Amino acid sequence: MVGPAGRWTSLAQTLLKLTSPGVPDVYQGTELWDLSLVDPDNRRPVDLERRRQLLGELTAERPHPVDLLGRVDEGLPKLWVTARALQRRRDRPASFGPDGTYTPRYATGARADHVVAFTRGDDVAVVAPRQVISLGSEFETWDWHDTELELPPGRWRCVLSDQVVDGGGGPVAVADVLAAFPVALLVRDGSGS
Repeated sequence: MVGPAGRWTSLAQTLLKLTSPGVPDVYQGTELWDLSLVDPDNRRPVDLERRRQLLGELTAERPHPVDLLGRVDEGLPKLWVTARALQRRRDRPASFGPDGTYTPRYATGARADHVVAFTRGDDVAVVAPRQVISLGSEFETWDWHDTELELPPGRWRCVLSDQVVDGGGGPVAVADVLAAFPVALLVRDGSGS
């Protein structure tokens, strides 16, 4: 139970690190799961060729979330989150640059304490779980109960799962936002991918 929860926590931390204000710090080799300890254990050589191969697969195939999660042992979901989040940062300098705004979004409901959410600028929203060990070992079984979240008006598309969510018409169920993938990086539909 600890292993899967650790992976979902790692995905959440990766997404938050790459989309929060400031310059993200990605330690070489941690684009995939890294189970090394601190110095000197974490100084082993990085298999850059394996990372290039996996990134090439992601770029060529644009995989379905189920396929990504089926290859969780290879670290593909983490590489996907890293690549897509960094691409959004590059494509949206107004949202992620020095003048980009950060607005926290607060969940309500029974599992509100298990949600971290915010918007960057007016066209990017981030939703990630926290304290996942108490949600369960597999994200497909997480029960969000009545937990909801307000998104700004518009249609939002998750660049990790292609799932579409409507915002601004009232609260959105967190279970709907995280139905296809353990974390969500949403962009306002019509504002590019």
